[in-house]
Amino acid sequence: MLYKIIADIIVVIHFIWIIFMLLGFFLTIFGFFRKNFFDLWLFRTLHLSGILFVGILTLLRRFCPLTILENLSRVRYNPETTYPGSFIIHYIEKLVYPDVNQLFLRTGTVFVAVFTLVVYIIRPPSKIKKLLTKKV
Repeated sequence: MLYKIIADIIVVIHFIWIIFMLLGFFLTIFGFFRKNFFDLWLFRTLHLSGILFVGILTLLRRFCPLTILENLSRVRYNPETTYPGSFIIHYIEKLVYPDVNQLFLRTGTVFVAVFTLVVYIIRPPSKIKKLLTKKV
């Protein structure tokens, strides 16, 4: 039972991670219209690091570590499970692992990663910009 609970917790964390990546992307787009977004250096730096990590995994055709951990936990719980997780987890899994063409997901992920990196370079957070332009 412990492994089933662990797998369910991992799915929820994975879902929160995806929401963070998508939220960061949309905030980056809307940030062009609101200067104060570009001052959120910690949020932007964490988002950039995360989306670059996901983009690299995508290009290398590797699975997300959260997916691997979840699958290992499910197998240790019961490899024959037909309805993994609870009712809520069942529907969150459909959002985390949508039934769409993998090329679509890979292309979208790489696009978001490149877009976020370009925006970060063009409009770096004020704190980072100050550190880079500070005279030694």
